[in-house]
Amino acid sequence: KVHFQKKYVFLKKKAMKNLFAFLFLALFSVTLFAQEEDIDVSGSFGKQDRLMLDLYNDIWQGAPDTIDFKGYNPGASVSLMQDFPFGSTNFSFAVGLGVGTHNMNFNANIMKDSLGVNYFVNRADNPKKLKLVTSYIDVPVELRFRTKSDNVFRIAVGGKIGYEINNHLKFVDVGIKTKSFNVGDINKLRYGITARVGYKMFNVFVYYGLSTLFEEKLGPEMAPLSIGISLIPF
Repeated sequence: KVHFQKKYVFLKKKAMKNLFAFLFLALFSVTLFAQEEDIDVSGSFGKQDRLMLDLYNDIWQGAPDTIDFKGYNPGASVSLMQDFPFGSTNFSFAVGLGVGTHNMNFNANIMKDSLGVNYFVNRADNPKKLKLVTSYIDVPVELRFRTKSDNVFRIAVGGKIGYEINNHLKFVDVGIKTKSFNVGDINKLRYGITARVGYKMFNVFVYYGLSTLFEEKLGPEMAPLSIGISLIPF
């Protein structure tokens, strides 16, 4: 059984690496093709926002007081999008594929009660690092408004739905470093609302999670509010 679990974790980590490699190669191929064919990727409609890199901080809504958060909870997502303009208007619809992560830096143990419900208990010590990381493959969609110029001003609202591909709990202290995979009862499906507004490649980004971290009735009903920036190079 232990051998099977180790093999499962190895295959899961390998799949994640392959997914990131695929997205990187796809981006590289699009860029190379545009350079070789001398294609104007902005077009008459302006930039098509093919690549989006989101960097943000997670604020965990609905978190109980028994979680002692420790400062910054950084997260990131990257998406490749296909844009579909609505004729000659400034509006378009976009859909894509991406990967994203959420982090929770805290000083608490995740416990279970007699009914199998997860809860948090603050630790008496203060380890150097204790964090829960969740990773997802996402399908984002957006309704966009953009000005018709290379120096684009944009407003976009939409959402994304994702499936968890990895979660782990990382512990680091003096002389100790451990990583536990597959924390129990983490919700496999996540979804929420997104919004971004900005000028050129710099944008303000917000993600409001509608799904909870834990499966229904198996833990605190907490969800991330992610606030940060989006970088859209082309």
